[in-house]
Amino acid sequence: MGLSRQEVNLRRLLAKCELMSKNRKEDDKIEKYVETLEDMFHEVKKIADSSENVANYLRRIKAVKASLGITKDKYQEEDDPETVRNDLFGLKHRNVTKPCVDPDEIIGYNESIQAKITEEMLLLTRSLKEQSEAANKIIRKDTEVVSRSTQLTEQNLSKLSVESAKLAEHSKRAWKCWMWILLAIVFIVFINMVLFMKVMKKRY
Repeated sequence: MGLSRQEVNLRRLLAKCELMSKNRKEDDKIEKYVETLEDMFHEVKKIADSSENVANYLRRIKAVKASLGITKDKYQEEDDPETVRNDLFGLKHRNVTKPCVDPDEIIGYNESIQAKITEEMLLLTRSLKEQSEAANKIIRKDTEVVSRSTQLTEQNLSKLSVESAKLAEHSKRAWKCWMWILLAIVFIVFINMVLFMKVMKKRY
């Protein structure tokens, strides 16, 4: 036989409460959820066909309350497994207490919180992506500037090498030119001395 609507809602709310208790999520409504959970359990155990499922629900609810530090029991007399068993087989058609909070409202509230968290995560991801793209653009520009500076440096070094070679060649040519001039002066002086000596010999 399939699950009743009340039992399905109990399972959904119980799963939500277990998730919140595991994540240690602080919520002012958590105690209200637990009270609603107890009300729903009180209703389900009177119409459920499986005592094993009821015992499992009770054990899980106690675990949630222990995790949250809640010691108060709304239905103390029904914590005893024997009482649960008697209610299952003898009091199925007794009127039940209506939950003080609509479980669909609680589930919808949690789903809206999850939707907001998802939206915030998407916005954060989009922001990080935009920042990453901006940083990549800056890095590319800096890389281009460095590349251009490197090219200019290489060009300047090449030009400097050429100019240095030209200067060295020019200096070499100038030195040779002055050397020939000095040799010519020495030769002229030598010739003049020889001629002067010959002239002086003829006179004397």
